[in-house]
Amino acid sequence: MQHRRPTQRGIRSLGTVLLAVLLLAPPSARAKELNPVNDVLAARLAEKRVCIAVAVDVGERLLERATKTEAGLTFGSGSKVYDGDAGVALLFAGLYRATKDARWLTATKATLAQAVAALPKDPGFYTGRAGVGEACVEAFWATGDRSFLTKAHACTAANAKHTGTDIIVGAAGVGIFLLNLHRATGKREYLRQARDAGDYLVDAAVRKGGTAHWTMSPGKAGRVYLGFSHGAAGIGYFLLHLGTRTKHAPYLRLAEEAARFVLAHEDHEGEERAHWWRTVPKSSDYRRIQWCHGAPGIGLFFHDLHHKLKKAPYTEAFERCLTTTRTRGRNARAGGSQCHGVAGNAELFLEAYRSGGEAAWLREARASGSALLVADGEALRVKAGYGRATYDASYMLGLAGIGHFFLRLADPARTPLPMMVQRDTKPRR
Repeated sequence: MQHRRPTQRGIRSLGTVLLAVLLLAPPSARAKELNPVNDVLAARLAEKRVCIAVAVDVGERLLERATKTEAGLTFGSGSKVYDGDAGVALLFAGLYRATKDARWLTATKATLAQAVAALPKDPGFYTGRAGVGEACVEAFWATGDRSFLTKAHACTAANAKHTGTDIIVGAAGVGIFLLNLHRATGKREYLRQARDAGDYLVDAAVRKGGTAHWTMSPGKAGRVYLGFSHGAAGIGYFLLHLGTRTKHAPYLRLAEEAARFVLAHEDHEGEERAHWWRTVPKSSDYRRIQWCHGAPGIGLFFHDLHHKLKKAPYTEAFERCLTTTRTRGRNARAGGSQCHGVAGNAELFLEAYRSGGEAAWLREARASGSALLVADGEALRVKAGYGRATYDASYMLGLAGIGHFFLRLADPARTPLPMMVQRDTKPRR
């Protein structure tokens, strides 16, 4: 089947068509949804102040349960971004950017002070010190306070040996942190360290027939993942940005080889053509549609390939990821988390809106946001139990990540997606 020639107009038209499908869906179909849309609440999310109020409510709920330490504040699960203090700090920094309320700056400082004081040995991005450093860099972007850059530097590990490849725990994630620290400071040492991460991934790549893939631990037998969290899409994303920053063609070539590997293993069964199993060969579980594994996360890679390289296969793949996330992603799994829930999937809609300006994708994101909320009188609150348990403070699995999604919904143009390569050269005010 031949794909049509991709254009920006095509992406905008796709958004309009999908919105019409949503509006025409019968109520009986919506009643079966795991995370049902509430049209009344979605309409209210068109107001910036309503979205910010949802995020503020989440922040206040988290502060009520914070534990004071000698260093600052902790939320009980260690320092890391994935499910620890650094991830909660991402929300607090975003709240300060949105409201300029000094209590959120105080909370950001206290939470990151604790995270740096208890800095893990794990070098990882979502699981260790690189992620704590990234939270400090993003706090600098949000507040303009340069003391956060000092903390970020404390999280670097010059000449550290990489032992893994992926974004969650390996070289690709560490490299993203170093690219952002280089952008924030202008210090070439951080770019050199990012290139070290890139060179490690070049050496670790398994290249065949114009494609490239990785195991999580080079030199050891293991699964070959496809998605953004552990696989070729996330590694390719870092290499794309490293190649763009350094203008070093081998990184860009390898990023495209990773993209071709992902495309070669797209599941073409049925009409929707943006499904992937977690691993190659196919794992025994179902085809996932979430940030960590599947179209929503892989779509972030193709989004940036589309905008940076302007090549038809990447544009078409991005369109397919949007289609699948729109039609299947909201109800692929019950829950609202960033890693494998409604909020993380809807971030792809916000990225499409930020880059293309098509309002249909912003409306899709609002519809997803409505599925996370319950009305409490005039106020809107994130539903209890979204996360692993009744209460989960974390960024990737719980309230902090959901709260930050509503900050993005309030002001997509000025509120970037955390833990990604950032384009800013000045702190946001």
